[in-house]
Amino acid sequence: MVRSPKITRNEYKINRVKSFKYLGIHVDDRLNWLEHINKQGEKAIKMQQNLKRIAGGNWGISQIHRWTLHKTVIERMLAHGSSAWCLNPTFKMKRKLSPIRRPFLLHISGAYLTTPTAALQTILGIPPLNMQLQFEDRFTSIFRLRIPLPPFITDTKPHDPEMKETGWSTHPSEHLKPNQISFEDGEAYIARKDIINIFTDSSKTEHGVGAAFCILTNDIWAYQWSAKFNDSNTVFQAELTALHEAVIFASHLPNHNTSKIHVDNRASIMASSNSKSTNEIARKIFKILLSNPRIKVSWVKAHAGNIGNERAD
Repeated sequence: MVRSPKITRNEYKINRVKSFKYLGIHVDDRLNWLEHINKQGEKAIKMQQNLKRIAGGNWGISQIHRWTLHKTVIERMLAHGSSAWCLNPTFKMKRKLSPIRRPFLLHISGAYLTTPTAALQTILGIPPLNMQLQFEDRFTSIFRLRIPLPPFITDTKPHDPEMKETGWSTHPSEHLKPNQISFEDGEAYIARKDIINIFTDSSKTEHGVGAAFCILTNDIWAYQWSAKFNDSNTVFQAELTALHEAVIFASHLPNHNTSKIHVDNRASIMASSNSKSTNEIARKIFKILLSNPRIKVSWVKAHAGNIGNERAD
């Protein structure tokens, strides 16, 4: 084993430690902030025990007061210095932060212990802890510290692709052509030279959410587009965005070209072909398809060896 270097200052030896506390933040030797999250989690558990002493399941302060105590005391303690360590949390950090809030959600709501955490967050209107901290950190970085966000963070927020619309997107008498939407496997069209094949796909991993589409014409990959979303975006939102970008691209192609868009997500196809869909992006796709009958959308089986789907993935 290699001995660590000896560091001295004014003849005093400086010992190496795995972590130290500075201004209330625990800094570890790997700078992954897991030590700080563990310490803050232990403090949160003690706070939760104190909260139990002043409020039980059916006695003590009301639910709204418990919620207020959690937001103003416990959450502020967990968020201390988070602009330094939670601006872009890793998958391990999110996994560590997730269970910290669960005991408080159970105590505030008085729900059964088997109630899912996501259900508790929805009922109480309290977002996941990592999302709450990340939102506050970005706000602090931009408006107080004047620090620009990293370039790989997109402006697409979870609520942007989910803007709700009401009523019909077009007149009820207007509808897509019967052959524009197909839920049968469209792999047979790939070999045809007279059709421009466009493949869309999206995925969500521990590294984030992404969407892409690529174009195959005459056995040549002519064009490709990709985008990275926030970690809190869903795969469905990414699928709709990729399909939207694909139909926009296809609508600008010459009128004599027939385009076939292959999508491996049935839900996005169904939403885009529904004139009464409440999703704003789905309505935009429907209107483009309505005005461009030469653009066709077909379902393709995912991870079945399809060259276009695999390339987009």
